[in-house]
This record gives sequence, C-alpha cells and structure tokens, in this order.
Amino acid sequence: MTDDYKDEYLLRLQKSIIFKTLVEKTNDKDKEVQILVDHAVSYAFQRTKTIVKHMGEYTLHDGDHLFRVLNLMERLLGVNIIKNMSAPELMLLILTAFFHDIGMAPDEREVIAWKKVWDNYPELDGTEETVAYEAFKRFYDSRPDQQIIIQRFISQGKTNQAETIKGYLISEYIRQTHANRARDIIAKDWDGRILFRDCDLTVELAQLCLSHNEDALKLMDFDKNYLCAAETFACLPLVGVILRLADILDFDSKRTPAILYSHLYVRNPVSLAEWNKHRAVESWEISPEIIQFSARCTHPAIEASIHEFCNWIDHELTLCNNIVTALNEFNYKRGREISVKFPFKVDREKIQTKKDIHNEPQYIYRDTQFNLSKRQVIDLLMGTKLYGNPQVALRELLQNSIDACLLRAAQEEKWGNNYEPEISVKYYVDGDSTVLEVTDNGTGMDQYIIDNYYSKVGSSFYKSTDFYNLKSESNADFTPTSRFGIGILSCFMVADTLIVDTKRVKASHSYSDALNITVEGQESIFWIKKGTRETPGTTTKLLLRKNKNPWDDLSETEFIKSVETVIPNPPFRINIHTTSASSVRDENSFKEVTAITLKDYSWREHENIKLIEITLDTKDKGIVGSVTAAVLERHGMPVSEIDLKLKQVMIEGETYNLEKSIKIEVNSIKEKATTISIDENGEIDQSDSTSEYSRSRSRLSLHGIEVPSSLFPDSWSMKHNQVKLSWPFPLILVIDICGTRDLDMNSARTEIIMSEKWLDFEEELSFQVCDQIANSVSDEYWTELKALFITQTKNETFLRGLNKVEKIK
Repeated sequence: MTDDYKDEYLLRLQKSIIFKTLVEKTNDKDKEVQILVDHAVSYAFQRTKTIVKHMGEYTLHDGDHLFRVLNLMERLLGVNIIKNMSAPELMLLILTAFFHDIGMAPDEREVIAWKKVWDNYPELDGTEETVAYEAFKRFYDSRPDQQIIIQRFISQGKTNQAETIKGYLISEYIRQTHANRARDIIAKDWDGRILFRDCDLTVELAQLCLSHNEDALKLMDFDKNYLCAAETFACLPLVGVILRLADILDFDSKRTPAILYSHLYVRNPVSLAEWNKHRAVESWEISPEIIQFSARCTHPAIEASIHEFCNWIDHELTLCNNIVTALNEFNYKRGREISVKFPFKVDREKIQTKKDIHNEPQYIYRDTQFNLSKRQVIDLLMGTKLYGNPQVALRELLQNSIDACLLRAAQEEKWGNNYEPEISVKYYVDGDSTVLEVTDNGTGMDQYIIDNYYSKVGSSFYKSTDFYNLKSESNADFTPTSRFGIGILSCFMVADTLIVDTKRVKASHSYSDALNITVEGQESIFWIKKGTRETPGTTTKLLLRKNKNPWDDLSETEFIKSVETVIPNPPFRINIHTTSASSVRDENSFKEVTAITLKDYSWREHENIKLIEITLDTKDKGIVGSVTAAVLERHGMPVSEIDLKLKQVMIEGETYNLEKSIKIEVNSIKEKATTISIDENGEIDQSDSTSEYSRSRSRLSLHGIEVPSSLFPDSWSMKHNQVKLSWPFPLILVIDICGTRDLDMNSARTEIIMSEKWLDFEEELSFQVCDQIANSVSDEYWTELKALFITQTKNETFLRGLNKVEKIK
C-alpha cells in the first residue's frame, strides 16, 4: 500500500523507450542512476500537481504534460538515435523533461510574500520573504496600467474583479520567472544529488532546464563533449535542443481538457486564446521526417492563432536545425553514430475549418485583417496633420534626451557613481548642410533598443516593460515625457537625413559597443555601422532641408529664444549653441519667468482690481510656477460687480440712461458701458459695449517641456476632449507639471486631454491657488471672497479644491 502512489507515474515511465534504454545501459554497474531517476520523476510529478492552484488560466503544465514531453523527445529522436545515446544523455533527457516546469509550482511562502505587495504596511518575515517580495514588487511596479485597473475596481467596491487581476498578475509572474525558479529549486532540493557515478550533473541539469526559456543559440555555449565517466560523454546542447522542441510541440487538446476549461471559467483574453488554440488540435504526427497537426477550427481567430503558433514552431525548427547540423558534424568527427534531423516546417495541410452536417465549412478562412498603408500612415504621422508645427522635431529630440538622462541619473545613483546629466543643442552650417544637433549623456541605445523600439513606429521604450523594469530596479522617480513612439518621425518634417551616434549604459561602468546609424528618409533602410563614440549617450544630427526648415528665417538670437521656449523648466543644464551665440537653461531658469511677465494689453490697471501674486513650489505635489490672480473689490472688500456711473441725459425730450459697470466673470473682468451716438441721418443711437480689463492666460509645461496650447482656449477653437480651466476670476498661470504627476496628452503632445489625471491636477491647483489667496487676506475678506467664488461658478472640480482650504489662524 505504501507504494501505491508510484502507480501514477512508474508504469508510464517504464513504457518509455528512453527509460528502457537507460535501464539496459545501467543494469550492470549503474543501478543508482535508475534509483535517482525514479526519485526525481516522483518528486517532479507530485510537485507539478500544485501548478493549477495559481496557474488556472494557463494551459496545463502538470504531470501529463511532463510525460508527453518525454514521449515527444522519443518521437523527435527515433529509436536508432536513442539506442546510440550515452547513459548520462538519456538520464538528462528524462530529468529535463520532468524538471523544466517545476518552477511553475512555487512554494506557498513565496506566493504569500508576493501578495503582500497589496498590503498597505507589509510585514516581512525574514530575508527570504523580503527577497521574494521585492522581486515581485519590481514586476508589479513595471505594470502601472494594471495597478490603475486594480485601484479603480477597489474604489468602485468591485473586490472580486480586483482579485481576478491580482491572480492574473501572479500567474503571469510565475510563468515569466518559472525557468529561473526551476533552476533555484534544483539547487535547493537536489544539489549534489544529480550524479552519474562520481560526476555531479546538478549544475548542468539546472542550466538545461533554464535554457528552454532562453534564446536557442545560447545552447552552443554548452559543452558538446562533457566527460561524465571513463569513455562516457554527454552532448549537452543536444539534450537542450530536444527539450525545447518537445516542450513547444506539446500542443493539443489534452493540455486543455474541456471539463477543466469550463470549471475554471477562463477570463483573461490571452489565456482564452491559448486554451482555444490547444483544444482545437485533435491529433498530430511527429517524427524526424514530419511534424503535422490535425485541427478542426470553429472560429477564424482560433485557426489564425494555430497558424501563428506553427510559425513559432517553424522558427524554432530553423534554429534547432542549424544547431544540430553543427552537432552532427562534431559527433561524426568523434565517431559517434548520432545524426539528428528535424523537419524544417510544420505540415499544415490538416489544419482546417470545421464543417457542418452538410459538409459545408462554418466560415471561409483567409489570413485577412486590417493592414496599414505604410506610405500614407507615415505621411500622416510626420506631417502637419498630426504635429501642426514642424518645430516640434526639436521638442521630440529634447524630450527623448531628457528622459534618457533622468533614467541614467537614477541608475548611476543606485550604483553609487557620480553623474551630471547634460544636453547640448547646436545649430550650425557644415559644408553644404545646415545641421540641427542634439547631444545627451543619457542611457544611450544598443542594437536591442534600436530593433525593438527606436525603429518601430508606435513602440515606445518609455511605455514598455523593459523601461518599467529598469525604473523599478533603479528606484527612478520621474515620469517620462516620451510615450507614443512616433516622435522620431517628426524629424523628417524638417530633414531628409538623420544621423545618430549612440552607446548604451548596460551596468555600472559597463557599456555596449558604439553604433552609428544613418537614415536617409522615413522609409529608408537603417544603415548601421560600428560607431566611435567613447562615452554613453546619444547624438542626433538632422541635415535640414535647404530653405524649408522652420529656423531658416530666424536670427541666431531668435533661434536660441525658440529653443528656450520649448524647454522652460529643464531638470538640469541644457546648453544652446549657434555659430556665434550661446545660452544656458537649467532648473533655475524657470524662476525668471513669472506670471506677472505675461501681462499684456489684456490686463489693464484699475483702482478696483486687486492683483494677488502667488508662488507655487510644491514639487511633492508636482506643481511649480507662479500665478497672478485678479479680484474685483470695492471699499477694500471683494464684490462681483461695481456700477461705476449712472447718468440720465435728456435729448429732444427723451431720457437716455448712460451706464458703466465692471464685473468679474469666468476667467475675466469686464467693463460694460452704454453709449449714445448720432448717425449720419441725425438719428440717436443707444448701444452697449464690452471691453476686458483682465483675461486669463497660461503658459504650461509638462516635465520641463512646453505644452503649446492654452488652458483657456476660446470655445470656438476647442477640440473634442480638450481641457479648459473655467474659474470664477481671471488669472495668469506659468506652471510646470513635474515629479510623478502626469497629464494625458494627444499624440502630437500639443494639447492636454480630459482624464482623471486632469481632474486631479485641476483640483490640486485650485486648492493651492485658493489656499495662498486665503492666507494673504484677512478672515473677513476671505469669507466674502469664498462666498463670491461659490456663487460665480458651477465648476465642481474647482469647488472641491476651494473647499479644502483651511485658513491659518
């Protein structure tokens, strides 16, 4: 009775050709190998039973999957190759089949530690729990969109939905980290126990299990002739190749049984696609000569996903065939009769649309979906239809450089290195070309960044998991301004050629190779060469179109002023150079531009208008700058309206009222007057006229970069979802949104769009402005002014900020 649990796996294991061959090769003097395999298979089989607890929405990685992987190994190799493999190779094939997914079954202590990420004040018990907690927190911090969804569900009282997202995140974390966890489990529970005679293969087993989740070509770094005993060798890359192909080929409905699918109620769209893809596969044929799946699909999306999966298998087959070709040649030279081969592609002939009882297909399958016209989309993205003003090319380059410098500053601080971020903007003539050049000493780029982000329109590094992982690891506390991944195209509004020199920071005092990139037009192939840049960072040169760039008609001084306008509040030093002039902008420059400096003809002086100057310096709240507010008052107290003159005039026996008043309204103070005039026919004409004394104005920047639109747009010019401040008094704002505060922008980054971020910002701004007004006037004055504000506006966001004000006694 005590060995009944072995019935679950031992009989199945004993039917395996690989296991039978191993028994034959170890019967005489290596019985301990059989005992090791028995214990190891039992351990892995039992442990993987817990996978479904936290991985319910993923295709099964249970004991059945492990046996199918072993069976697929046999099909890929064929009996003759298996017979010619060494005992340690056979042992490693079995052990990798059963150990490669044990990382899908984490210790419950780890899961408990991960869940503490959602505790307000997590109490961590010891070093191991702290390490597990911090690792998951970095993963969680790199997914801000999911955090927002969870917080929204919680605020709405939708606890179950929030828990569903949390469960999905834990499942995804397990999946992404399972290969590393498998290696750690092997090191913890099996260190020194994976023995072939006196040869300890524990490290090799762990690395092979890890390799199935890494790039296939890394297998060539493994030892092709690993000595395990006298005249007994193991070809480790071959074991790794067979494992990764067998794992990916476990692709049928057995991995997603319908009853379990129904019971778990799969909710996540990605998981749903995975389940349906597997469940559609009815059978397969796999051998060294053919890989063929048979599937009858009930929906074109399922059929398309199967073809997409087959594309992935085809890619792996190409890589693995390249590897085994080299291994076959290596083994042949050493007299080993092992020549492995695989098909180069999946045979898809039997992947078909399911037919009804009348033998008619349920749908017509075509690999047809919306595709973008590259030429027209690029014209849209780089043209003035999106950006409006070609000068934005400079803004896009500057915000990329600022983000790169801020990220590097956080990294260097973590590493304990001194670092001074700096950017230079140069405008000069070089031979026949006029050049706009932006240089930074930020993080720089390597080939990976270029391939996956820089060259991919719409794929922003600063919205990627790669960025959020770096941000979390370095504890970077900034919000990037680059976010849409289309900004670089704006350069081709002003230039035909783009030249980039770059070198990436990889770790403390470790850098990538320098690269030089030339792009001659938005549809040009990137010409990438070895660069000469010695220090990390990026230099971008635009060879401007002659007589067609927006700076042609500017003097050197005017060019410098235009650059300064783009970067009113840089977080560090930015140097601006032309041929004969220069300027410097830094974090102190913004203090020179106050709200009062924006006063123009729309702000006239009047004895009944009180101006209140306000300085905002709340970086912790993400708002810095200055405000000038105007209040209408009479006899030293605030009022909503003043009648300045009332006079009656008698003309030809008729009485006319001549009136003049001044009134505070939304975003303005206006004077209204009644006048009398005589037209050319001698008729008396009485009319009303209106003029403004004060009208709200703004200059706004987001993380140091200008937002070239007003917070007080005219109603006729407003676009859908564009924001507007409607306050019960006029004010001039010069503000930079900084720190971790952010606003949602349109794709051209020229306008702020309505969102929860905007409402939160407006409420905080109204509180800060009203709070400073309240504490600059008497209690009586503030009581009257607050009542006036309340009666003059219906803006609920403004009123929420106003009602937070508590006057200091």
